[in-house]
Amino acid sequence: MKKLIVLSFVLFALCAQGAVKVTTQHFEAADSVRFFDPNETESEGFKFVKTVSADWPVTINGKKSKALNDFLIEEVFYASHNPNFPQKSINNVNSLSDCVKNWVKYILHDNVMLSEYVVKDFGTPGVKDLDSEEYPLNRWYDATEFKLSHVVGNLVFFVEYNEIYYGGAHPDYMYTYYAFDTALNRPIRMDDVITSRTKLLRLLPKYDKRDKDSKWWQEIQTVDLGNFYIKDGNMVFSFTPYAIGPFCDGQIDVKVPLKTLRAKGLLTAYGKKLK
Repeated sequence: MKKLIVLSFVLFALCAQGAVKVTTQHFEAADSVRFFDPNETESEGFKFVKTVSADWPVTINGKKSKALNDFLIEEVFYASHNPNFPQKSINNVNSLSDCVKNWVKYILHDNVMLSEYVVKDFGTPGVKDLDSEEYPLNRWYDATEFKLSHVVGNLVFFVEYNEIYYGGAHPDYMYTYYAFDTALNRPIRMDDVITSRTKLLRLLPKYDKRDKDSKWWQEIQTVDLGNFYIKDGNMVFSFTPYAIGPFCDGQIDVKVPLKTLRAKGLLTAYGKKLK
């Protein structure tokens, strides 16, 4: 009995030792911009608020990964398209936080398209009802939240939640997942795992558990299949609201067992190693 207890302890210790450990640090950034008539108070007219809240990965198993940092910065903040986001200067979370603050200001104050859109549609003479139920312009916002989702073997999954409101009955939102292989030190994309997107498209409706009337799979050809994660032996394909169903269905996750994908020849050599 004692040997069994010791053996169990050793196995537990080995499993714990092999587990991927991710440390994160929290930071936030926010800014706002206003367009309003001098005769109005600041609580009226147009106000757009941008916020970022992130639990950013600092180390993987005690070490920094430039590949992971560069990958996430590009995916979440589109660093290469933003002159106010100097990627090379980012070597710690504090400098990242400063860059994000600059990014927020750039999005709001230097976005000519946003400015022209607001002025043209809502800032012209005669437009009085800026705080209507349909377009409550003093409450427009764009919020980004980023955090570690979960770890499966060597794969680390991060999730970004983005919510925007540009008027209307409700805000729009989406969850986006990012996969990074800590052993290979590189991101993992759909084509690293799946052999045929065409065959996958034919399979996915069978695993959609919603009512038939809510399924919009005829629209799937226009949807990005790259939003996925692995969990509990399943490959989960995550679709944003309106992609394959009405908004009331929310973000739709379709789970397909990895063993099913393997049996149908849909997993690459890399995918066959996933559990």
